[in-house]
Amino acid sequence: MSNPIEQPDNLPDIDVREERGISPVWLIPLAAVAIGLWLLFQTWYEKGPTITVQFPSAEGIEAGKTEVRYKAVTVGKLRTLRLSDDLKTIEATLELNKEIGRHLGSDARFWVVSPRVNRSGVSGLSTFFSGTYVGMNPGTNTDDQSFYVGEDRPPVIAPSESGKRFFLLSDSLGSMDVGAPVFYKQLQVGEVIDYQLLQDTSQVRMEVFVRDPYFDFVRTTSRFWNASGAEFKMSAAGAEFRMESLASLLIGGIAFETPTSLSTGEISKDGDTFPLYNKYSDTQEKQFTQRLYYVMYFKGSVRGLSVGAPLEFQGIPVGQVENIDIRMDRKSLDVKVPILVSIQPQNFDPEIGQGEAETAMNKLVEKGLRAKLETGSLLTGQKLITLSMEKDAEPEKIVKTQFYSEFPTAGSAFDDLPLMATDIMASLQETLDSIQKLVKSGKLDKTVDNVNGVLTEAEKTINAAKDAIKAAEQAIKTVDKNTLPSVTKDVNQITIDLGKTLQKIQGSMAQVDRMTAQNSPTQFQLKEMLEEVTSASRSVRSLTETLQRNPSSLIRGK
Repeated sequence: MSNPIEQPDNLPDIDVREERGISPVWLIPLAAVAIGLWLLFQTWYEKGPTITVQFPSAEGIEAGKTEVRYKAVTVGKLRTLRLSDDLKTIEATLELNKEIGRHLGSDARFWVVSPRVNRSGVSGLSTFFSGTYVGMNPGTNTDDQSFYVGEDRPPVIAPSESGKRFFLLSDSLGSMDVGAPVFYKQLQVGEVIDYQLLQDTSQVRMEVFVRDPYFDFVRTTSRFWNASGAEFKMSAAGAEFRMESLASLLIGGIAFETPTSLSTGEISKDGDTFPLYNKYSDTQEKQFTQRLYYVMYFKGSVRGLSVGAPLEFQGIPVGQVENIDIRMDRKSLDVKVPILVSIQPQNFDPEIGQGEAETAMNKLVEKGLRAKLETGSLLTGQKLITLSMEKDAEPEKIVKTQFYSEFPTAGSAFDDLPLMATDIMASLQETLDSIQKLVKSGKLDKTVDNVNGVLTEAEKTINAAKDAIKAAEQAIKTVDKNTLPSVTKDVNQITIDLGKTLQKIQGSMAQVDRMTAQNSPTQFQLKEMLEEVTSASRSVRSLTETLQRNPSSLIRGK
């Protein structure tokens, strides 16, 4: 049996002491918590506003991925997308950083940037690599707002670009589009940035942007015109061709300048409105504010007259045709074509007032001023209205009616031309019928036979005279050969022969006298034939002269 192990008696005593404190190991989680709190504070401090933007569709954008950019710098992110309550639009929630949030105003603008192709060119090509993003312009004020309506297309100009905006009014948009260039002296100085239809005036208002420093050339007297395409004009000075640039020819454009005939005026303010003229030549015309409206009635057809046709006085435009209508009186069944025209009295006197103009126009009508419908071009058949002073005109006045005063009119020379042509043709036809009747009656054949008989008798008389001359020559030869007694005998024979010849001549002349007597049938027939031929020649000459003066009468008719 083994003995237990004996423990030595000299073992040292153990002194156990209890120590209190924090272990350094806890510094690690404390540091993690502090960093987390700092990050939360930093995130809260740098976090900007959260806003909602309404877009027509969510094409190209995606929640959690699409960025919000300003000047190509990321300033936020698109967090959520949802349909609006009426299911017509998309509402996107955007989280912006604090830096951009401090400048966000109620006039901020948002749009989707993606590749676009239109008449003005190609834009948004950078999104092929970086992806579609939401562009923004923080605006100019700092009013708080949380809901915005996004734009359908990106703005043409950069948000920070310096310049002025102007508005142009036109009757139609034409070939204009957003991004169309604006020219000054054939230099591109801006673009068309927007357009809209005004409901109250049915006009199109275009917004254009002119860059710094070119906006100083836009004066209060400047005029804008549609520079799309090209202008070609023929005048007494020759041909004139005008085109701003190849870009304006293809995609349209607008140009402006201040006419030299006007004062330069002051520099225009941002947001000023100007009319947009159709072409450059319209900007060079005098612009008057006063207009007198009259209604005119013309006899006959108004074919070739159109709205906008000029109204001229001695070749100078003083107005235009405003409207052409047709009216029927139900009681009398009379059908009339009222033509509404406008006259600018300041063409006659730039300083004349509206009341003075009406009084002056009434006095001119009393002196013989009348309106005529004239042909402006024989090639196209276009017509215009002219004002002219008529000699020996019947007294007339401007008649005031319920709506517009009636201006007296007069017929033009072309109005009677179809009647003149009809009379000439009728006279010519009558002459031809008379000639044909004369030919068929046989009188002309008898007259020709009588004339032939006279010519035959005259020929016989001439032959007899020739025989007498030969006999005389023979008698002279006989005198040289024979003696005087024989000469006397021969002379007596010659005298007898001459007597007989003279008797024949007298008979022929008597027959000629009978034919050419004052009341002879032959003379009457010849006289009748010559009168018919003379009448036919006169009618043909009158027709020829009429066609030389007015060669278009046989083509145009009434």
